[in-house]
Amino acid sequence: MTARVVDVSHLEEEVVDSRALVWWGNLSMMTIEGTMFAMIIATYLYLKTVNLDWPPTTVPIPDLVLPTIDLAILIMSLIPALIADKAAKRGDVPTAQIGLGIVVLCGIAFLIIRAINLQWLGFKWSDHAYGSVIWISFGMHTFHCIAATGETALLVLYSLGHPMVKKRLIDARCSAVYWYFVVVTWLPFYFIVYIAPHLMRKERF
Repeated sequence: MTARVVDVSHLEEEVVDSRALVWWGNLSMMTIEGTMFAMIIATYLYLKTVNLDWPPTTVPIPDLVLPTIDLAILIMSLIPALIADKAAKRGDVPTAQIGLGIVVLCGIAFLIIRAINLQWLGFKWSDHAYGSVIWISFGMHTFHCIAATGETALLVLYSLGHPMVKKRLIDARCSAVYWYFVVVTWLPFYFIVYIAPHLMRKERF
């Protein structure tokens, strides 16, 4: 029986799309972390069903101005992330660098306002079950935002001093996709933390 030899010399050594293993590793990581966020939401909903005083009457109604500005910054950051994603796919390094650089600036601005919002929250994680689930929501998302902003910043800095080969371009695309994840995961928590208390407090009265 003779072995059949397949000529694969025409195939690309590196790719910047879903054919790359790192692409699927990135998606797998987001799936795992998305499951953790879903568990936090499920915990919140469970605690709401077993506590008549939810949120507790001692919890101040949150102001919506700064949190909404923060949310707007996060949503608008999707535009440069998408631009960077598309630019990296077609090999346009300067545009990808600019897009990712703007994403980093948006991430820093978001985190600064997030720190101010946490100071005005009005309760600690140890005060009650509501405080625990809200603070863990903030903690999880803030950690992901810090990680995404830091990783993207390092990638931009690296690209300024090194050639952006395809291996780095797929990293740029994965950073952009991970930023989509950071933005989307905050949407339900914005409703839980800021909008829901207003609605539930009105229902009581």
